[in-house]
Amino acid sequence: MAGMTDLRIEGIEVIGAGKVVLDAHSKVFFKIKPYLKLSALSVQFIVSVRPVDTARPMRVYIDHGRGYTVAGSYLLQPLEGESRFGIHIPLPQFVHEVRIDFQGAVVGAAELDAFYIQRSDPRALLRNFLDLSEADQRTIITGKVSSVVAAIRSRRTEIEQDVATSIPMAGLSSAVSHGLLWSAIHSAHSDPLYRSFIGRFNHLTEGDRAWMRQRAESFGTKPFFSVVMPVYNPPVDLLIEAVRSLQAQTYPHWELCLADDASPDFAVRNTIVRLAEEDPRIRYVFRETNGHISESSNAAAALAAGDYLVLMDNDDFLPAHALWTAAYYIDQNPGCKLLYSDEDKFNLEGFHADPYFKGDFDRFLMYGHNLFSHLGIYDRALFNEVGGFRKGYEGSQDYDLTLRCMERIDEKQIVHIPHVLYHWRQVLGSTAIGAGQKDYAFEAAKRSINSHFERMAYPLRSVDSGIPGIASVQTLTVENPQTISIVIPTRNGLGVLKPCIESLMRVADPLVQIVIVDNFSDDAETLAYLDELRRDRNRFVVVRSETDFNFSHLCNLGVQRATGEIICLLNNDTEVVTTDLFHRVRAWLSIDDVGMVGARLLFPDGFLQHFGVYLGIGGGDPEIAVHAHFRRPGAEHTQFSKSKILQQFAAVTAACCFMRRTDWDQIGGMDESFAVAYNDVDLCLRVRQQGLKIICDPGITMIHKESITRGADVNPTKVVRLKREAEHMMAKWGAEGLRDPFFSPNFSARSPYFEVGESPRGPVPWKDPEAAPG
Repeated sequence: MAGMTDLRIEGIEVIGAGKVVLDAHSKVFFKIKPYLKLSALSVQFIVSVRPVDTARPMRVYIDHGRGYTVAGSYLLQPLEGESRFGIHIPLPQFVHEVRIDFQGAVVGAAELDAFYIQRSDPRALLRNFLDLSEADQRTIITGKVSSVVAAIRSRRTEIEQDVATSIPMAGLSSAVSHGLLWSAIHSAHSDPLYRSFIGRFNHLTEGDRAWMRQRAESFGTKPFFSVVMPVYNPPVDLLIEAVRSLQAQTYPHWELCLADDASPDFAVRNTIVRLAEEDPRIRYVFRETNGHISESSNAAAALAAGDYLVLMDNDDFLPAHALWTAAYYIDQNPGCKLLYSDEDKFNLEGFHADPYFKGDFDRFLMYGHNLFSHLGIYDRALFNEVGGFRKGYEGSQDYDLTLRCMERIDEKQIVHIPHVLYHWRQVLGSTAIGAGQKDYAFEAAKRSINSHFERMAYPLRSVDSGIPGIASVQTLTVENPQTISIVIPTRNGLGVLKPCIESLMRVADPLVQIVIVDNFSDDAETLAYLDELRRDRNRFVVVRSETDFNFSHLCNLGVQRATGEIICLLNNDTEVVTTDLFHRVRAWLSIDDVGMVGARLLFPDGFLQHFGVYLGIGGGDPEIAVHAHFRRPGAEHTQFSKSKILQQFAAVTAACCFMRRTDWDQIGGMDESFAVAYNDVDLCLRVRQQGLKIICDPGITMIHKESITRGADVNPTKVVRLKREAEHMMAKWGAEGLRDPFFSPNFSARSPYFEVGESPRGPVPWKDPEAAPG
């Protein structure tokens, strides 16, 4: 509690050293000690508490003498480490009191490791600032000053009133703090591990450059790139920085096609002319009237002579190896038509931040957000074939373009480049700060997706998800709905089986059959309950198996007795949450290349049990599979909301999954050599071998109590069996077969929680593989 005075707490119970109990209304009030108020221009508040639900972050309220207001409140920002949060509070001499609201971020017993105020470290505040380019320094300063001025303007009346009262400029000091904090809080969080990662691999040595020149000579094709850049009134220095990043490219075969969309600032036009006079690779056109970004992008593309179009915004920048790496991947993938790379943000504080490490192309993930985006590269003939950008989709014009292009080609012609080749600069008002900055762009995105659904005749509709900038998918009714058989293996366990069945009955569907496979139950109450269900022949089939437990065999046995056109495998320890699950499944499985649909499973405490499976991850021996987002808070939006939105996975759990009976029969059902573990992963891999996709639908949600009947694999016999089946999986599929296409090689393989690895788990093509690291 260092640096604080007049501390008081509400809704917090201390139960031991460092142990507290908090609830959704817990608050802490304190004042900053006088010596800090008098000696520091800025102080930092730090709290370390765990566990914490990051989807409901803690909030700090600052009272400058007029009481607490929502406008004077700010979300605490994550610091280094999983449980540390903090915020810098400028001008502490004008701060009357501070309040911390836990507001549900922590509920129940928690460990409070730290809670204190200290002087802000000027070295931390200025770190890297002086090493930035002058343009970036000006951008940061301008952003902060603009925020302060805007805050002062919005509180002008309040500030003028303060001058005539005894309150010493409370409104002015509050406005200054609000402006400064707004810039910092809206700046993307910069992880020190990522800064180290990008610093090591983006730095090009002379040896790297020599290697790249030598390697490029062996390219079977040397694509010519036309960089398409629509321009409208950017800060001139940022436009110059963008162009300079192109001129610094190690790959020489490119041109820049600029279309100025009638910028009112003549300095922009003058700059374009001057840059073009200096460099003949720069071509430009000045539009006489403003037509917005779709028309100006088409005007720029009309200048292009390249094999591929590369989309770039007029205030972003590329690393020096970006175009060389794109050429390398084109050479490695003959006939590719679309390419996209990983990307990051260059934040308001001047750091590389918030990297989006992507997986292989996933059109279903595209229905939630624009996976493709930056760096987006398009075959020019394909671009012309679809008619370029469409007017009316401004803000998401590239989203709409990608959806139309992907409809014309095989998905094998879409290549993911697993390297950060695009730095998206945060400026005030940009969607790089937050998706909510441009609501019109999100509305255009939904129109783009719905237009795609109509062209493809999918029974789907794009709707709001409740997450800014993220879309959700609503399923529509299909004609001639298919029958569904739910296969539930069980042994005794009436306490979980009965709630499972009752939850299914609450969403009763006349076309649904329930097949219960009883694995030698000997509990009298369970047997009586099964006899009761057996008498309802219209809805239930009860199959008796008196063999040793083999989950694969039980599922195969149940499917043999099933009559449904769609098969659902369901654990007996699940309960339905979603009421329209059958409606959704029928819609998904009406799409030809969807082979399996998985669900989002929550533990009874609301934490995630399952939302897809990642292969080859987790630090096991051997590494086979882990549940994505395991034990994360159910409301949390991690990894660009991928913990909450529709997407593909290499596998899903058989605790709840759906597939067509014809596909089940085609692949021969479950492999009974996997008696307990990995049978579902093996099933999914064989489904994918048929060219079918496996999706996880967040709209199908269930509670899963997980392995209550059978128990966890913790005793020595079960551990040995699990290891044996893992070795069997590795022998059957091999390391390449267990490579996950949707888990980025830039993440550590030791953890499923998207931790930046020390180095990529694949080649870095612009680095000489025989050269010493560095």
